[in-house]
Order: sequence, then structure tokens, then C-alpha cells
Amino acid sequence: MDLSQIFDEVVQGIEDGLYSIINHPSLVLLNILAFIVLMFFVKKFLWEKVTKFIDLRQQALMEAMETADQERARAQELQAKSSKDYEQMKEETRQLKEKLTQDAYRQQEELILSAKKEAQRRLEQTELDIQFEIAQANEEIKQSIKEIAFLAAEKIVKREIDESVHQDIIDSILEENGQS
Repeated sequence: MDLSQIFDEVVQGIEDGLYSIINHPSLVLLNILAFIVLMFFVKKFLWEKVTKFIDLRQQALMEAMETADQERARAQELQAKSSKDYEQMKEETRQLKEKLTQDAYRQQEELILSAKKEAQRRLEQTELDIQFEIAQANEEIKQSIKEIAFLAAEKIVKREIDESVHQDIIDSILEENGQS
């Protein structure tokens, strides 16, 4: 069967149905009566239950939509709060990093200043030590000269000698003190 034959059969069926109303009015009346009985039966026994079911279903859907809207609003609120908290934590982290960097630079400067002060103190102490050593060495030299002069004077006084002997005595005394 091709498409045109199927189309022709459908058209023929529709025409037969339309003509049956005119040809068989009792059948039409019977259909109308059956429809009215069906409507009465549905109205009397089922309509209330069906409308009640539909109303309950509609109410449940409305409640579900309201709950979904509330949850969506809550989720948006939580998202906004989370975003705000994240930005706040980001700012606090930046401030903490900045503070730690400043503290590190301050500590570095304090360490450098402390090291400079310690170096200056040690330099001054070394200078004082050197001056003390020089003063002590000068004192020892003075003491040695006094001892040499005393020994020389003692020997000169003990004997009366001429200039060459006197010079020999001083040289021998200096050699003795130089060796000891």
C-alpha cells in the first residue's frame, strides 16, 4: 500500500463517520446519553477525589517551590557571606604578611644596629686595651731605665773611673738588662 491509498482510506472513514450521524440519529442519541451518564458518574463518585488530589498536588508543588526559593535565597546569602569572609581573610592575610615583612625589616635593622654597636664597643675596648698595653710598656720601659740608671749610678759611685770605663759599664748594664 502506498501513501495515497492510506490517505484515501482515512478520508473515507471520516466521511462515513460524519454521514453516520445523519443516517443513524439513534446512535448519536445513545452516545449523548452515555456521555451524560459518564459525566454524572464522574461528578458523583470521582470528581471530588480527583479535584482534591489535584489541589493537594498543587499545594505540595507550591510548598516545594517556596522551599526551593527559600533554599536558593539561603544559598545566595551563604555564598555572599562566604565571599565576604574570603575577602576579609584575604585582607587579613595581606595585612599579616605586610606586618611580618615590616617586623622582619625592623629586626634586621635592629640586628645591624646591634652589630654596629658591638663592633664599635669592641673597637673602643681594643683601643683601650692597646692604650693600656702601651702605657704598661712605657711604664716597664721607664722602670727599666730607672733600674739601669740606678745600677749605673751605683757602679759609678762605687768607683771613680774615666769616661771610657763609664761608657763600658753602661753598655754592660744595658746588655745584662737586655738579656733578662
